[in-house]
Amino acid sequence: MRLHQNERFTAHSPVGIETIKQLVETFPINEYPVEVIDQVKASYSAYAGVRPTQLVAGNGSDELIGYLCARYAGPESPVIASQPDFVMYQFYADRARADFSKVPLLDGMALDVDGLLAAPGNIIFLSHPHNPSGILRKEADVRRLLDSGKYVVIDEAYIDFAFEQSMVGLLDEYPNAIILRTLSKAFGLASLRLGFLIASEQIVAEIESIKSPYNVSGLSAAVGIAIMAEPELDLVLEETFASRDTIARLVEPLGRTYPSAANFVYVEYEEAERFTERCANAGLRIRLFDGAFRVSCGSKEAMEILEKCVEEELQCVVGQVNE
Repeated sequence: MRLHQNERFTAHSPVGIETIKQLVETFPINEYPVEVIDQVKASYSAYAGVRPTQLVAGNGSDELIGYLCARYAGPESPVIASQPDFVMYQFYADRARADFSKVPLLDGMALDVDGLLAAPGNIIFLSHPHNPSGILRKEADVRRLLDSGKYVVIDEAYIDFAFEQSMVGLLDEYPNAIILRTLSKAFGLASLRLGFLIASEQIVAEIESIKSPYNVSGLSAAVGIAIMAEPELDLVLEETFASRDTIARLVEPLGRTYPSAANFVYVEYEEAERFTERCANAGLRIRLFDGAFRVSCGSKEAMEILEKCVEEELQCVVGQVNE
């Protein structure tokens, strides 16, 4: 069972699946996607509460990270990000031949705002909710970063699980603010690779000027429109939150957890490697970090396996103490 990549575990509604089937049968796959991209931007702009002209559609938000690094970073302009954070920031910095300024997080996974501001570079990436801990960033901290005049990319891949905490409202105040979104998580379209950049019209124009044409599959865009039209997100969130609460309760005896606003729980645990291997042997894939592990939300069956693995791990710990 896959609990290592923060994928949505709930099924799409029957209506949504039937719509997708009809699209596959009737979609003009011989045509380059033009109108459908405008349509998916219109659909997402309505959901996000922004103007369609503020959007760039991408082959997942990962591709858009690449465009941002290509446009605003390079050999003379490093990319700045906290550590740990989403690994693709460095991946695309490397491809832009830009140095990568790593700024360690403070205790409790808090941003080192002073460190980020002091680091060389003109573009800062941060995830909100934070990947891998799931905690929400403080708006005051982000405002301080934006006040510097540097481009600040607020990666809201998981914001659908805490939508009211989005920082999209900062776009009207700060022309250097950039938001990233994706349909891979709460909307459950990871395989279709559909993401969005939200920013000022000027930044949108600058990214469009270097973006490859037809970078998004028309069929993916059409499916995205169909899924966004289905009123299933509330149920997805309800089931996800229930699973997240279960995970937090189960893993709490193992180590330090964080108040996650995403669809996963991060645990600092000295024997994280052993526990990750234990879960793998039980058929449960979770994500290993240095001195920590992360568990994505999953089905009741997955939670039952996780519970058994935690019980075995605790017994192992007791056995070590008694030796």
